[in-house]
Amino acid sequence: MGQKYKHLFDQITDPDNLWEAYRKASLGKRLTIGYLLFKQDEAANLAWLRQRLVAGTYRPSEPRTFMVYEPKPREISALPFVDRVAQHAFCNVVEPIFERLFLPQSYACRTGRGTHAAAAAVQAMLRRAIADGSQPWMLKTDFSRYFASVRRDVLHQEFARKISCPRTLDLLHRFVPADGCGLPIGNLTSQLSANIYGHIFDRWLVHTVGLTRFARYMDDVVVVGRSQEAMALLQMQAAAFARQHMGLRFSHWSVLPWQAGVNFCGYRIWPTHKLLRKSSVTRAKRKLRRFDAAGDTEGRRKFLAAWLGHAQWADTHHLIQHLGVAHA
Repeated sequence: MGQKYKHLFDQITDPDNLWEAYRKASLGKRLTIGYLLFKQDEAANLAWLRQRLVAGTYRPSEPRTFMVYEPKPREISALPFVDRVAQHAFCNVVEPIFERLFLPQSYACRTGRGTHAAAAAVQAMLRRAIADGSQPWMLKTDFSRYFASVRRDVLHQEFARKISCPRTLDLLHRFVPADGCGLPIGNLTSQLSANIYGHIFDRWLVHTVGLTRFARYMDDVVVVGRSQEAMALLQMQAAAFARQHMGLRFSHWSVLPWQAGVNFCGYRIWPTHKLLRKSSVTRAKRKLRRFDAAGDTEGRRKFLAAWLGHAQWADTHHLIQHLGVAHA
């Protein structure tokens, strides 16, 4: 289990940490009403937040919820600005503790990682396996309703493995109650919590099963193995472990030879090349038609800047030429 951390609450409520949390919470939010109101008297508002945290009277407010529908329907939870500051203050101190524990096979919501690095890692694993003289097979899985299915009692046990500061754990309870299931999508503490929860699965694969050739991006996992039989057996073992110890089940899974490629992090991946997923191309074409029909050139430009940033990591030269969108 290693070191447990005790005196964290003073770090969380330190004025310098709260100012840094305020800076992070402001990124991308400088045109929102919540930020503008907070900024009018930022020093007093931070002092008020600190006073409530130290006194133990802080309670997060009710979030605003709304739906997004691409790439799939999800309910998003948006906290008031002051609660975003409080969550950043918590994560500034707690996240580095768990970042040191996370295995290199985990790629979601981690500095210097992300979807592109995860896709590149899977491709590198396939290349190494072939270079070693094997004909690799791949197990691809994803958990069903991952955020909604997280058992919060198990999650709190994971936090308690490393944190023994009662006031820090009490603040965690304010953000993520220990009873019931589910994490609200859109909260900073939910991202950290989901990564900590996924670490349970990573830890099992490495330390119990003895596998290291895999990559996980939140609820999506790709394992590179030596045979179809080994990957099929692993699928059954993994499904049983996830169900019994994490309360999770797979929504999809497949065992494929390397020649078939694997869908992961928005790409179809082979040892020799990567392509965009067909659904990504379809959505891009649909959005471009909508922007053109509405005459929304600025919306089109912003969308293409983001989409081309994703597309450039795959072999998309001919696709981009065909779409006529070489420049955003």
